Amino acid sequence: MVISQALPPQNIEAEESILGGILLDPEAMGRVVDLISPEAFYVQSHKEIYQAALRLYGQGEPTDFLTVKSTLEDYNLLEQVGGLNKLTQLLDRTVSAVNIDRYAALVMDKYLRRQLISAGHEIVDLGFETSQQLEIVLDESEKKIFALTQKRPQEGLIPLSDTIIKTFNELEKLQEQTTLPGIESGFYDLDAITGGLQRSDLIIIAGRPSMGKCLATNSEIILADGSLATISDIYHNRQAKLLTLKNNFKFSLTEPSHFIDDGIKPVFRVTTKLGRYIETTLTHPYLTIEGWQKLSQLKPGNKIAIPRKINIFGTQKIPDYKVKVLAYLIGAGCLTKKSPLFTNKNPLLQKDFIKYVENFKGIKIIKDDSRERRTSSFYISGDLDLIRNNRQKFADSLKKIIKSQNLSNQKLADILKVSVSSIYNWQKGICVPNETTFYNLCEILKVDSHELDPYGIASIRNNGKNSLTIWLEELGIWGQTSRHKTIPSIVFTLKRSLLALFLNRLFATDGWISVLKSSQVKLGYATVSEKLARQIQHLLLRFSVIAKLKKRSVKYKNNPRQIWQLDISDSQSIKSFIEEIGIFGKEKAIDLAKESLNNKRYQTNCDLIPIEIWKQIALAKGDESWSSLGKRAGIKSYSNLHVGQRALSRNRLFKLALALYDLSLQQLATSDIYWDEIISIEYMGEQQVYDLTIPKTHNFVANDICVHNTAFGLGVAANIAKKENLPVAMFSLEMSKEQLSMRLLAAEAGIESNRLRSGRFVQNDYDKISIAIGTLSSLPIYIDDAANITVTQIRSQVRRLLAEKKGEFGLVLIDYLQLMEGAGSENRVQELSKITRSLKGLAREIKAPVIALSQLSRAVESRNNKRPMMSDLRESGAIEQDADLIMMLYRDEYYNPDTVDRGVAEIILTKHRNGPTGTVKLIFQPELTKFLNMQNSSNYS
Repeated sequence: MVISQALPPQNIEAEESILGGILLDPEAMGRVVDLISPEAFYVQSHKEIYQAALRLYGQGEPTDFLTVKSTLEDYNLLEQVGGLNKLTQLLDRTVSAVNIDRYAALVMDKYLRRQLISAGHEIVDLGFETSQQLEIVLDESEKKIFALTQKRPQEGLIPLSDTIIKTFNELEKLQEQTTLPGIESGFYDLDAITGGLQRSDLIIIAGRPSMGKCLATNSEIILADGSLATISDIYHNRQAKLLTLKNNFKFSLTEPSHFIDDGIKPVFRVTTKLGRYIETTLTHPYLTIEGWQKLSQLKPGNKIAIPRKINIFGTQKIPDYKVKVLAYLIGAGCLTKKSPLFTNKNPLLQKDFIKYVENFKGIKIIKDDSRERRTSSFYISGDLDLIRNNRQKFADSLKKIIKSQNLSNQKLADILKVSVSSIYNWQKGICVPNETTFYNLCEILKVDSHELDPYGIASIRNNGKNSLTIWLEELGIWGQTSRHKTIPSIVFTLKRSLLALFLNRLFATDGWISVLKSSQVKLGYATVSEKLARQIQHLLLRFSVIAKLKKRSVKYKNNPRQIWQLDISDSQSIKSFIEEIGIFGKEKAIDLAKESLNNKRYQTNCDLIPIEIWKQIALAKGDESWSSLGKRAGIKSYSNLHVGQRALSRNRLFKLALALYDLSLQQLATSDIYWDEIISIEYMGEQQVYDLTIPKTHNFVANDICVHNTAFGLGVAANIAKKENLPVAMFSLEMSKEQLSMRLLAAEAGIESNRLRSGRFVQNDYDKISIAIGTLSSLPIYIDDAANITVTQIRSQVRRLLAEKKGEFGLVLIDYLQLMEGAGSENRVQELSKITRSLKGLAREIKAPVIALSQLSRAVESRNNKRPMMSDLRESGAIEQDADLIMMLYRDEYYNPDTVDRGVAEIILTKHRNGPTGTVKLIFQPELTKFLNMQNSSNYS
């Protein structure tokens, strides 16, 4: 044995502080009782005092000074611990019990270290036992280390006579058909093939990730800084902070937990009445007033959720003059000629443009009135006189710097690899270096470029691009034709005031506002660029302005021309536009519009709650008459509410919701949601698709439309806990325990999960929920939702649970295999091989099935027959070798929406070590995430 002269690890002061805190504070014992055991105290007297306090706490008695003293006297321990003086000393040395939790952690730390030292000594002794086989020594050593955190009885060697008798008893039960050889899954067709889930088996349940709910690669998503990124960019960057819709129908920021490449799939374009569109697979869900529904369940005329406002602005700042000039050139400029060109007939806009474009250095504004009837145009070119002056200043500065550094022209030319004559010509202002050589020159002379040329390289080059052109190139819009104009990315990240200024000048070019004789206000914008129109529509949404986009044909030079027109008709949107954005040069028209709006009562025929909401109101009101409800809500025409005939305004729904005391309806009435009508669903061919997994809310905003993002394994686990009353341990690496609980509750209560998540359940549902909660609360299900958990951690927790329950174990469920952490020192296939071997070992140790959910690879998508095969398992080699049973999930309606097997899930057994393979069909209810037997729908999911 290894002997050390050092004292074992201990912390006497911390032990005294814990005991003093317990004597001082009546609440202190409750804070440490689960953190520290009596054995952890190094000093024996401390151990006895804590044991006495623990005994009192267990009896519900106080642990103050006098009570602890009395208890020690009763057990004849007071003198052994040091008498009354010891207790008094502990109390006097303690000022407060505030840090008692920390002291407990310190004492436990030292205790575990002492235990580790003891185990280490025993392991060293085992190492010297050369008569023992190495495998036995290693196994005993592992058990001693594990015993530091777990105390579980070891059976050791069991006589064959005991085992054979137990085996015969099992055979008798099977012969009488009173039991299955394994644990019933609750799905009797599956149990008929497998004989139940066999104890000590490793079972794999595999399926495609995300149920195929995917978006086309070019779908745009707004990020927290105001920028837009495609879902493809987000997938490759593996990080993003984006918008999600919460259960209260308000938007907030979230971060995806997983990024999924789902290969090439058929996609469909959904176009709405407001002109928005998005391309997704048929199985991708959209939010309707009745909950999330797959695209395959929707048709033109259905209404889906889009944001009413996107309250996201950047922090980027650029000078006001640049914002205005950029807007003018995008709206009424030409970016394809030698120099930028601005054309507009409004003298006020011409003057404003000239005023601000002059802030760009080294430019000259040339007015073109060459044709009598032509609208004035303004070319922005380089100012040759100014360039000559700037070039001379450059020459003088260069000569001065070279002289101050005692640098010869020859040496400078050699370093720059140019001729000496070039250096002379630069110093005379005859010519200047090109851009690359200019910056090399600055680096060699160790000067800032502004010392040689304060206004940039463009200000000294005769044939170079002027500073405005260079800036437009940097923004990525120089060279864009009218039909392909776009707003540069920097604009989307501008702070609120600058973004409003940009839109103000943009609308000044091709926008309008007017008041008709009917007092109706017309506000809009037109452009020949579809992309530009869609970008403006999005930016307006940040100011709560809802615009409708439509394609029109107009006559231009006697030929038809397609334009994209934005119309803003909702009076609240127009008010928001006037208050925050406005239109330069149209102030009089804006004043007239403002006056007209103030004189009219707000009415809308677009921002309405879909007619289906009447069903929810009817459930909420119960037996009360509609007229009674309307009267209580303060609605004037309460005798005729047009129930089920007309869509509701937000204001009317809010009144009804207040009268009903229905929070979910109130939230819906004040939501961030606009219900937009689908006008077409078109097949767009096969495209690359991606998806994101969003924690908790499971949705995000793409193309300004709300879109959504383990039910069989969960069903098996719940059935075992319910029918067999055996402990089930679930390790969820993807979903939180709250999300799993919500799924279980939805399935048990028979209420759609999206209704539960959004709080849109009615009074009649409370009984179902209460019964379901009572049932679930009694089930021995235990959930760990820690991310990136390892096999060692799983094994440790399962052993602890098994020791606590002191009986048979039901099931271990892991969701999912590919998210588990490995050693990190080898490639992923080797890591997974070790993981599956360890899980198989765990199943044998606890004598219970271990189910690991696994992903299928995208290879299945490339075949005509989409039913998965063994080779479709990701990193399949190790999984196939170690698994006793492999089940693969397949739903034909996912690939073939018109299939006769709608609502049917196939469980394909591709490997069964101890029995036959085959296919079992179950009913799948997606709204409840629930699987049922084909003939009997009473089974739990």
